[in-house]
Amino acid sequence: MALSDQVAAWAVTRRELADTLLTHPDMRKNPRHWRAYMDGLIPSTWPLLQIITAPTMLTADGADHTRLRQPIQKAFTPRRVEALRPRIEEIVEGLLGKLASGDPDEVVDLRQQFAFQLPVTVICELYGVDDAAVRHQLAHDSALLLSSTTPPSEREAAEKSIFGTMAQLVAAKRAQPGDDLTTALIAEFDGDQISEDELIASLFLMLIAGHETTQNLLSNAIKDLCENPEQLRLAMNGAAGEADPWKGVVEEALRLDAPAATTMFLYAAYDVTVDGVTIPKGEAALIYTAAIGRDDRVFDDPDAFLPGRPGGHQHRAFGHGAHHCLGAHLARLEAQIALPALYNRFEVTPAEPLGSVKRVESLSSNAPARLPVYLSPRDRS
Repeated sequence: MALSDQVAAWAVTRRELADTLLTHPDMRKNPRHWRAYMDGLIPSTWPLLQIITAPTMLTADGADHTRLRQPIQKAFTPRRVEALRPRIEEIVEGLLGKLASGDPDEVVDLRQQFAFQLPVTVICELYGVDDAAVRHQLAHDSALLLSSTTPPSEREAAEKSIFGTMAQLVAAKRAQPGDDLTTALIAEFDGDQISEDELIASLFLMLIAGHETTQNLLSNAIKDLCENPEQLRLAMNGAAGEADPWKGVVEEALRLDAPAATTMFLYAAYDVTVDGVTIPKGEAALIYTAAIGRDDRVFDDPDAFLPGRPGGHQHRAFGHGAHHCLGAHLARLEAQIALPALYNRFEVTPAEPLGSVKRVESLSSNAPARLPVYLSPRDRS
């Protein structure tokens, strides 16, 4: 796979090989192990440069990774995430109420008006960001950074905007601490666990991971249900043998179209040979999570949307190994709340064939760019 005129990376699409590389002791996440980057061959305008070089747990190995991950991990335990359920339900009901007030003959973009709104509200509340305009700007800027088509000047402006907002947030929480994730991470900083740059970069990483991933998960799941009405009927009526069929819907959406198309780069610190192929020292590999979910060596009929399928959870939508996504519990919970609430309230009818809608142009994001639908109140009698 070519990243630029001078640089290539290895593409991994099989789950067994991906698991081997993601847990291999000679594969690293710090770009100092990437020869092309160290030799200055990666253009400064390359779309994902900021994400793969920011001093976060995503780009750290060993003790550094543990040091940066542990403070954040405390905020995303299953118990703490579950405690967010009432607030997430409240946010969802508020968003659905706004949708219900619209004209039923009007085309609604559920990606923009629902899938976008929920996760950005949740992650910003976790941060302690109350200003709706700031929330929207953060989400807008993060989308610009992830897009492969954003002009360099706009990407640079978006990067400065996000990091500037994060710095202002840290300063505000130092002056007036709150019961939020930003304040908790500041406490770790003041305990000499992480530097100021690492603190701001970590907030930046969680913003993108906490918002974009869930937005894509919801977008993909809604598209899948629109295209598979029989599976929607089963979920609505309660699939046989499942206490909560919506969990199966969410897991199958994660498998069929992983919201992050790839896990960000791995680099060979030494020559690494897997399945007879050698990745030379200094070269990069991309794990294609979106392809792994359709690995026909793991999943029968891999291109079909079949919630509740045996082994459906064995995808790698949230990565694998030491860098498994900390926000996986939260993303699942948001989707498991949002999807049944949406379909219990509305009949959702595509306004155009959703399979023909252009996808997000990004090496990292995997979702339709729009979800044009008609919404009509569901008969609850």
